[in-house]
Amino acid sequence: MPSSRDRILTCATECFFQHGYIAANISMIARYSEISRVTIHKQFRTKEALFRAVVEKYIADNNVLLQDYSQSTGDFWAETESFILKRCDGLFEEVSSSLIRTDLLHAGQSHCNDIISENEIKVREIISLRISKELAQSRMTLDKIDISIEEFSRVIESAPFGLALSSMEEDNQAFVKHLMKVFKSSTAV
Repeated sequence: MPSSRDRILTCATECFFQHGYIAANISMIARYSEISRVTIHKQFRTKEALFRAVVEKYIADNNVLLQDYSQSTGDFWAETESFILKRCDGLFEEVSSSLIRTDLLHAGQSHCNDIISENEIKVREIISLRISKELAQSRMTLDKIDISIEEFSRVIESAPFGLALSSMEEDNQAFVKHLMKVFKSSTAV
């Protein structure tokens, strides 16, 4: 049986993903979780604190993927594509509309910028290490695109989130896959 904190975080995530940060509130989350508003306020004090906890949990869950990705020695592009797609799962699949995705990303930047920035740096460092290994083993070149390892890792890490912000009602996962194919062909030896 999940703890009340876990139930609150799960239900808060569902509320934020279905209704957005602005529309979701503690009363709604209390109804979804069947936990009193008082109990939620005791554990999180404010909607912002609860949202930060949701973002921290989301990042912690994704950091398990990051750990696996960082230790792998398999095909760089296949693993990078898989990692990026899994990392974006919530934004691409569970969020019902581009307006809600935009709302959530804005709330994340407003209320969780420190947490998100720290995680982005960590992800870029791991991608940079993987790129460095590929370059050292002559399985990749950056000569054709004239970009540094750090710049390229930033593009790889951040491009899918641009898709999440877009208003396109197309298959974002397919776009990420196409983007990875472009990256792979432009860095082929």
